[in-house]
Amino acid sequence: MIYVFLFSKKLDTFIKRIGQISSWLIFILVLMVAGDVLLRYFFHISSIAEQELQWHILAAIAMFGSAFTFQQGEHVRVDLFYNRYSKKVKQWMNLLIPLFIIIPFSLFIIYLSSDYVMQSYTTGEVSPDPGGLPYRYLVKSLIPLGFILICIQGFAVLLRSIRQLRKEI
Repeated sequence: MIYVFLFSKKLDTFIKRIGQISSWLIFILVLMVAGDVLLRYFFHISSIAEQELQWHILAAIAMFGSAFTFQQGEHVRVDLFYNRYSKKVKQWMNLLIPLFIIIPFSLFIIYLSSDYVMQSYTTGEVSPDPGGLPYRYLVKSLIPLGFILICIQGFAVLLRSIRQLRKEI
């Protein structure tokens, strides 16, 4: 049972590092937007590629940050009901929700979005805007990657819940 605990801790540590990367991406995005505003309004210089890169970074923040948000318990759930439940009911919910909702849904999105990414890759999709970024499949690959991270965090929550419930039995 100690191995389950250690494994779930490693998964949590991995997701926490992803959250740190996401926070650095937010800092980089703020700098880029501020630089873009300064260049556009004071020097009348604008770059389509830079603006697209800002959107790509925002997509990475959303996809990477969602797993970290889930880990920290700040994800969307019906707290109106959840906060009123007993500790035992919350533990069972923390076991059942990843098992029957989060992990299967994530695997389904990974499956669907992988074809979407591969289609973009095989066609060599690029930005439709002149001066835009090439390799559109890279930003599209954030969709399955983000859901892989959510699935990993769901698995960590599942393992932690199993351990907590076994302690009480």
